Amino acid sequence: MSYKKFLAVSAIISVLFILFVSIFMYVVDPLFYFRKATLYRPQYSGAERYQMPGLLKNQDYNTVFTATSMGRNFRENYANEKLGGKTFNASLPASTAKEQSMVAEAALRNKPNLKRVIWELNYYSFAGDPEWVMGPPSDFPTYMYDQLKINDIRYLFSSYSVEILYKNLMANKNGDERWREVESLYKFGQVAPVESIEHIQTSLKNVQPMSQLPSFEKASVQIKSFKENVISLVKGHPNTTFTLFYAPYPVYNHVSFYKKHPDYLKERLKFKKEVFELAQKYPNIEIYDFQDAKEITFNIGNYQGDQVHYYSFINNWIIDYLAKNKPIQTEEEYAVKLQNFKQQITNFRISQLKTESTIKENYVAQ
Repeated sequence: MSYKKFLAVSAIISVLFILFVSIFMYVVDPLFYFRKATLYRPQYSGAERYQMPGLLKNQDYNTVFTATSMGRNFRENYANEKLGGKTFNASLPASTAKEQSMVAEAALRNKPNLKRVIWELNYYSFAGDPEWVMGPPSDFPTYMYDQLKINDIRYLFSSYSVEILYKNLMANKNGDERWREVESLYKFGQVAPVESIEHIQTSLKNVQPMSQLPSFEKASVQIKSFKENVISLVKGHPNTTFTLFYAPYPVYNHVSFYKKHPDYLKERLKFKKEVFELAQKYPNIEIYDFQDAKEITFNIGNYQGDQVHYYSFINNWIIDYLAKNKPIQTEEEYAVKLQNFKQQITNFRISQLKTESTIKENYVAQ
């Protein structure tokens, strides 16, 4: 066989192999990217960034959540009851603004009549280049969220897809019932360690001051990302309501950043103010800010022991608030909230913290 003929035959065999594998993977669809599972019982992947594109395509919803881990415990059934309609929680842990934007964009593309996007505004998410997405070990698969069909070959001809298929089949064979229900996917904190006053005191005492605030923490950087990732979608979808909210982090979390460098607070207040001013230009944006909600943020019984995350009953409280209360109406109203927020941080004392959550008691009573 001549050299040229050998190369031609090798190329044909390679193409046929890739085609065969791609057709096979398209049919079995390990991440249920193209369609809902019908060939076998689904066990969903623990890698949210890879599993989410298929769920965004195939779930039935007219409201979508896009957020960091602060939004992962929004339960669809509870939100459906309180907000009406059908919701889907597409929150991704530690997600950047670009990732959240691609989630929202995919939802808007797959559900042309999407009524509402509920979007958490997180300083971390916007503190970087507008195109910033997560790298190793939890890569963001941009090709699964965009509109280019040719990119799907990366999913079809991927060792990761083969790995997921194998795990799914083994789970069905062995009777593994984990990761089966979409409603409970990626929810967390049920067995989280509780917070304590002593732990907070020690953490705040050990905060190391910074000589200079990182450039990516500046409001100018965050506003640029906000414009490119949020406002661009708001402008392009005037019939969809964008409900933006600041999650109620515990007050001592904000205090720790303030102790690192006072400009953290300065820049975050500036970011909030500029976001609100921008939002006022668009009738399909509404803003809620829970970061000065003292009944939540000063009560350690609402929070897990990592000094960041609240328990799932606070997610329910947020849903109730969205259902019953109007968003912030005027710059004057928001100025008062921002001043309260600032004073809560600058005047903070450990003795102000409470330990028994009345919010939890209220929801247990329900």
